[in-house]
Amino acid sequence: MEKLPARVGLHWVKQGWTVFRKQPGAMMALLFVCMFVSLFILLLPVLGQILWCVLMPLFSVTLLQGCAEIDQGRRALPHLLLSGFQSPMRKHLLALGGLNFLLMVLAMVALYTMSGDALTALKEAQARGVIKPEDTDGLLGGLLASSAIFLVGWTLTSMTAPLIFWQKMALNKALFFSVVSVLRAAKAFFTAVVVLHLLYFVGVQIVILVFGTSQIGIVGILTLFLFSLVMVHCTLYAAYVQLFGPPQTPAPATVNLDKP
Repeated sequence: MEKLPARVGLHWVKQGWTVFRKQPGAMMALLFVCMFVSLFILLLPVLGQILWCVLMPLFSVTLLQGCAEIDQGRRALPHLLLSGFQSPMRKHLLALGGLNFLLMVLAMVALYTMSGDALTALKEAQARGVIKPEDTDGLLGGLLASSAIFLVGWTLTSMTAPLIFWQKMALNKALFFSVVSVLRAAKAFFTAVVVLHLLYFVGVQIVILVFGTSQIGIVGILTLFLFSLVMVHCTLYAAYVQLFGPPQTPAPATVNLDKP
């Protein structure tokens, strides 16, 4: 597994866009199906958020499998939502979800440790109905630290779910290969992350410039966010293909109509 230059990250984004534009409606439909199921999960009291975190790798696998179907010339249909749930490796995917939950807890601990007083002051200001600029002092450091912890952790483990799902690796083995592959291609991953963030940031600025903070503007920003989620997975699929080769997915069964 050779080290990759930074420009490869831009190539991954381009390849991800190529996959997305073949069936944009299908990929967005898969995302909406995942979001619809997530909404009902989050409505569960107490355990809803924990369960949602644990199921995140299975939802991620849905979008990645959609990319694979499109790349191999097939339709990405909503039933792909069941791909992770029906996989014999679902226990390992759920265990990965548990690690994702621990990562989010670690990020929240960092936020409250560094900016706990600022968060308390902000809540009090919200209760008063008036938020002043000084009420947000001290938030930046905690937000940056928690975001960095989650982003770095997620990036290092980003190949784990597809390795478990497509190559039937155990969790510990998949984590090892994910971390090693990401570190060896660190420049490429960094470039891809920066490009995706810049695309979203520039898109949001254009929407605000044209529509302001009106309802249309808010809908536009939400649409860009959803598009960004899909593009992240399309880019991740392109990275996986270059690092580990195209996934071997079985073709759908066909019916022979020529039988007597």
